[in-house]
Amino acid sequence: MKKRVLSALLAPMLLFAMAAPGMAAEGGDSARRLATVTERVKSTLGLDTQRYKNFSGQLTEGELAPTWRLSWSGEDGSLEITAAESGKILSYYLYSDDENRDDAPLSLPKRDPARAKAAAAAFLGKVLDSYESVDLEDAADQSVSLRQTRYYFRGTVKLNGCPSPLSFSLAVRSSDYAVAQFRRDSMESGYLGSLPAADFRTSQSQAEPLLRSTLSMRLEYVLEDEGNRAVLRYLPNSIHNFYVDDASGTLVDLTELYEGLGESDRKGSESMAPETGADASAGGNGLTQAERLGADKLKGTLSKEALDQKARAVTQLGLDSYTLASASYREEELEPDAPAIIAQLSYAKRVEDGTFRRIVTLDAKTGGLLRVYSSRPQAPDEENKVSEDAARKTAEAFLSAQQKSRFAQCAAYAGDLGDQRENGRYGAWRFQYARQEQGYFFPHDQFTVEIDAADGSVSSYAQSWSKNVRFDSARGIISEEQAFGAYYKMFRLVKGYVAVPQKLDLSDPEHAPLAEMGYRALNSLKLGWQLSATERSALGIDAKTGQPVLREESSGGTLTYSDLEGSQAKQAVEALAEYGIGYAGGRFRPEKQLTQLDLAALLASTQGLVIDPDNLAEGDADRVYRAVYGMGALRREDRNDGKVLSRLDVIRCLLDAGGYGPAARLQGIYRTDFSDAGDIPDGLLGYAALAQALKLADGGRLNPGQSAARADAALMLFAFMERN
Repeated sequence: MKKRVLSALLAPMLLFAMAAPGMAAEGGDSARRLATVTERVKSTLGLDTQRYKNFSGQLTEGELAPTWRLSWSGEDGSLEITAAESGKILSYYLYSDDENRDDAPLSLPKRDPARAKAAAAAFLGKVLDSYESVDLEDAADQSVSLRQTRYYFRGTVKLNGCPSPLSFSLAVRSSDYAVAQFRRDSMESGYLGSLPAADFRTSQSQAEPLLRSTLSMRLEYVLEDEGNRAVLRYLPNSIHNFYVDDASGTLVDLTELYEGLGESDRKGSESMAPETGADASAGGNGLTQAERLGADKLKGTLSKEALDQKARAVTQLGLDSYTLASASYREEELEPDAPAIIAQLSYAKRVEDGTFRRIVTLDAKTGGLLRVYSSRPQAPDEENKVSEDAARKTAEAFLSAQQKSRFAQCAAYAGDLGDQRENGRYGAWRFQYARQEQGYFFPHDQFTVEIDAADGSVSSYAQSWSKNVRFDSARGIISEEQAFGAYYKMFRLVKGYVAVPQKLDLSDPEHAPLAEMGYRALNSLKLGWQLSATERSALGIDAKTGQPVLREESSGGTLTYSDLEGSQAKQAVEALAEYGIGYAGGRFRPEKQLTQLDLAALLASTQGLVIDPDNLAEGDADRVYRAVYGMGALRREDRNDGKVLSRLDVIRCLLDAGGYGPAARLQGIYRTDFSDAGDIPDGLLGYAALAQALKLADGGRLNPGQSAARADAALMLFAFMERN
């Protein structure tokens, strides 16, 4: 696991120099070069810059390649473009003072995805080279937002029709469908060497078994849907990043390549444990936080001195040479719905290279050990004084003493530890033990212990244990081969360009300056095959059904309902739901009589506060009404949660929330064509007339006094929000 994470971190670092040495300066001085680049950029984009009064160009002669930042500004906006010396557009940012921010209250944003896509395609047609392309259909951000003012496209730049590690992002304004933002990676300024032709030698049938061999699975118990039932599932093991090199037809471990180049920089870079927060650094007055919890909660808690004795009694913690620096108390939920008071003791000892810290957390009432963290100053690699075997014996003796009955249900577990070669390399030996049931691991319940490789003390201890878990039977499970087959179907083989680190040739004069600055390698693009997950990645394979367990996808702001079939408001409710407007809980109940709370909840959802008015949590109603007061739809003195609203009540609230209230209250200037205009109460004719003009009410009758249903509120709200 560490290797996979480290490779992801190391890949973009300057250590691997993601760009090639700069091209020779064209022309002579910087002014001439600036003029040339500016002309090329304007020609590429067809820019008319007459509207701007100011212009400047900034040259960055980096170690890798020169780039230009061209900036135009005027009274009504600005434009900034980054370009390579060749004039290739690397980034583009357009700002206009008159850009429509869509601040109209209760208004749906303008949406024309096809027009936005066409604008994006036209722009990309200008800035991409002939061998470059993008798939805008895949790159389009399908999410919608009530405050949406731009369409976003993010994806991969294909080279010669093949996938590549180059990415791009682009934004189109919804107000005028102008491209407002663009950024891209480029081959010229990002990679060593030339682009290979897309002539593949290795076939899919040759690459597939090699890549397939990198995948493996393990069978474990996992908790199902956050409940207390554990089921068996085949889980994928963490793997390195591999590709099959097209030229040689061999499997290449990219993770090891990156790590090999960065080995010296990684040594000593990891602390034994994370630093703690404010509790650990607080002064000696350790009861300050505890006092805030209240006297009743603190009854029976042990003093700082008594807790210190409890901690030091656990001799494996090696606290004899440490001084207690501080103690703090706080409330923590050690078990679901069972808050307890815990005490955190911060110990320290000063050494020549810095300060060693050990944070010990205890149950504040019993003094039972809960967890341990340590940190130490970074130091050069030194030989471990404690062997792995001795450290393991210490860890197991420690757990037997602390958690005898639970530890007896555990066995050594390596499922999440990754490559065991990492263990012991950073001053500590790490051991993990997980619960076993019916011969299978249940890693949700586990103990993790780290032993200091210098003195053999317990430097880290963490635990997790569940109560009342029901373990599903192990009968009727599918074979590992069947599970693997189902899992492998979740991948596809992709051939394309792969970023591969290549060591610098120190004999090459062009590379010498980079080597002097500490660069060891540059990325180059090579042809190869890789495994790519399909649209939805699998968490694993259900051990009984053989079906993939898919990762939950975020639905963004979209709400869904199960009870809209046959309702006249179905289209309006679903359209609003796309923007997160509606009710939580999965049911809209369109025919239910509309209460004031129902309408308030509907309006509050336009502000991002979504609740289920039929299943209120504590404080939900108060939060909803505060939002509606802020919108101007109701006054505090008008609150009446259960009041059934009339159709005219709904219209009045909508128009007040939308800013039309002052105009609607003007007298003597309105008329309506409703056949039942005589039923409109005195003083409210303006609301009815505006409702007719805005098409909130259809047909010849308004039915102002008729009780409204939730469907009526949705239809009126949708019509009102579509008015622009």
